[in-house]
Amino acid sequence: MEFVVLPDHPAGAEALALAPTPGLPRPRVIEHHSGRPWLVGDWRDDEIVSVSAGPRRVVLLGCASVRPDALAARLGRVRTLADLDDLARLAAGSFHLVASLDGDVRVQGTLSTACQVFHATVAGVTMAADRPETLADLVGAGVDEERVALELLSPFGPPWPLSERSVWRGVRSPRVGHCLEIDRNGVGRTRRWWTPPAPERPLGDGTFVREALFDAVAARTAGQPVVSADLSGGLDSTSLCFVADASGDTPLVTLHYEAHGGRGEDLTWARRAAAELPRADHVVVPPAETPDWYAPFAHTPHDREGPLMFVRARATVEHQAALVASRGARRHLQGVGGDELFLPGVMCLHGLIRRAPSAALPQVRALRSRRRWSLATTIRTLASAPSYPRWLAGQVDTLDAERDWGSGAYWEISPKLPPWITADAAATVRRLLREAVAAGPEPLAALPVQHEMIWINRINGSAMRRNSRIGAHAGVTFQAPYTDDRVLEAVLSVRLADRVAPELLKPVLARALDGVVPAGILRRTGKDDASPTLYAGLRRRRGELLDFAEDTRLARMGLIDAAELRRLLIGTHADTRPLMPFDPTLACELWLRAVSPESTTAATPTSRTT
Repeated sequence: MEFVVLPDHPAGAEALALAPTPGLPRPRVIEHHSGRPWLVGDWRDDEIVSVSAGPRRVVLLGCASVRPDALAARLGRVRTLADLDDLARLAAGSFHLVASLDGDVRVQGTLSTACQVFHATVAGVTMAADRPETLADLVGAGVDEERVALELLSPFGPPWPLSERSVWRGVRSPRVGHCLEIDRNGVGRTRRWWTPPAPERPLGDGTFVREALFDAVAARTAGQPVVSADLSGGLDSTSLCFVADASGDTPLVTLHYEAHGGRGEDLTWARRAAAELPRADHVVVPPAETPDWYAPFAHTPHDREGPLMFVRARATVEHQAALVASRGARRHLQGVGGDELFLPGVMCLHGLIRRAPSAALPQVRALRSRRRWSLATTIRTLASAPSYPRWLAGQVDTLDAERDWGSGAYWEISPKLPPWITADAAATVRRLLREAVAAGPEPLAALPVQHEMIWINRINGSAMRRNSRIGAHAGVTFQAPYTDDRVLEAVLSVRLADRVAPELLKPVLARALDGVVPAGILRRTGKDDASPTLYAGLRRRRGELLDFAEDTRLARMGLIDAAELRRLLIGTHADTRPLMPFDPTLACELWLRAVSPESTTAATPTSRTT
């Protein structure tokens, strides 16, 4: 799917004519009531719900579970763009909402950015699109090199609010909980329509969380001939398989990739779950048939939106898409986001100890034992309470400090500079962070635990959006029901005391899906890690990666020291932590080569075949 949104203004069509929908195999047009083009793009019939009432019209693009007649009835009562706030909550799923009301336009995506909105001024009017590169091409925008320096931060790029900046100059996105509105004169502005709920709702039997999860899955399965889903053996993906199986009659295909080295328990748990899902078609992929991490795409080009997070697994994503497509699936469900929603972390206890100390203390003792913290570390971590601007200011001075793996995060995981960044690039990053601090940024939510959940939800949603671009070659989109607005809002509203339980790994999920997922599976308390897969990929692809690091765009731009990067790739590592900074660097370099491939002379991973 790909689209642009035009204002109800003569300059809208003129702006689009500057670059008439390049690359769209089946361009489709929906008009404003005036007859001017409004929505131009390419989408499948099962990716759109479109209704109108007089001069008012609304389109949902993506996976949306809503009856068109109910949507039309609600639209009939809408008089202003702000009236659409409630209508936006009517449908479950993950979708863009695009509305035209008497010539005024509203465009919004999801809180997670799985469906993201980008906008720019083109020919004097505001235009929106689901891809920033579309707008960058229209305005002739260049790469924001300072933003590229920020993208080198590990593990997830720059912190909020710098994480909202596009790598393309002149292209912007609405902030979390904001929508884009464009008036009849073509002037755009953003407006807040959502605020996070306070964590005050008793969980009870988990009905409201269960309903949100079932609705999110149903939005993906409804009307599909087949739906596929990961069955990794972990609690999050396994739970989605049971919800999908219970949601209706849509045939289910599950997919499990065996771990390298034959270690771990995930396969055992996946087989146990498969035995409880006799109607599903279960596919197990042995390591010999799995693409290496760090292997190149076999068919798809690297998309131009920006650096691709988790780029090391891009060939595996492509393999997944082709495999499930061969089984008839067009939507593939993944458990991405479940850990961040349901696994109570340090910041949950940080908030709980202030609200209900008696409920927090047993959990604090368990956390201290699990992480082997000293009493001083425990007190320091849970007593810390800087404001978000103060916390962000503190990160400026610790960007190149060694990461303290033993202590918990506060607000966000601390960003770190890679060892191979140049002094000039590091100075740029520090300056941009100081400028952000000086602007007095507000957090995404008042409580650090809520901010952290919303922030990481956006990282996961972005990964799903970008993975779907990879899957597009096979006609497959990747779906993460845990990142949906309704699911996020439901879990954010759960009071902190109900998010923890001594005997359960993920108490909210276990309560919500009691009776849906077998009790023995819900009580699993561990999960495998991906270290063997990472080591195997690095070992097999080391030569290609060394060739790749020989002549990089990043080094030519003065952002990294290539010799330092090669030292990492040549060395041996007792654990995977030193390799963490490599992923953002690899992502930035591959993206830069995709943006202007003609200037690369050295062999690159994307020029080879698996």
